[in-house]
Amino acid sequence: MTVEAGAAIEWALRVCQSMAFAIHGILGVTEPWTGCVTHAFRDTGAMPKWFWPVAGIILWTVAILNFSKNDKVILGVQAYIAAFHMGGYFYHARLGHHPAAGLAPAVFALLAFFVVWIRTGSVLVALIGWIVSTGIAYGLSRVLVTPPTSEEANDGTNGLLDEMAGSTRYQSGAVA
Repeated sequence: MTVEAGAAIEWALRVCQSMAFAIHGILGVTEPWTGCVTHAFRDTGAMPKWFWPVAGIILWTVAILNFSKNDKVILGVQAYIAAFHMGGYFYHARLGHHPAAGLAPAVFALLAFFVVWIRTGSVLVALIGWIVSTGIAYGLSRVLVTPPTSEEANDGTNGLLDEMAGSTRYQSGAVA
């Protein structure tokens, strides 16, 4: 791959990241008034109340800093992206959600891995960065995420994606 092609791909990946973070920042900042994130994730107090608004503001900051002219800033942003989104994976795991629920945030950690690889030219640097970020995310998930009690875990309401495994409207014959 040429340097120009790598730079174009890397730029496109950062644009995708920043667009998603701008949108998700809105969800985080407005969470105290809407409750949409905690409702969607069936989070009944697993995260501290301050987390979502703070995360939203940081995501907005990351969305902007992702276009810095400074390579070190970009690499720092990518480390944060990997840690935050692997934290999302562990959040879903600690809440007992279906394993696929954690893959959505993990995709952004994978994008960060590729941005670092392209930017540094070293898969080893990208891999070590991802491993360190994942370790930090795991540690923070143990501190910040309160798993559901055994009663909550066994009531059948917190397995995000589980009820979606049933038949669709078309399979059930509801739609002709």
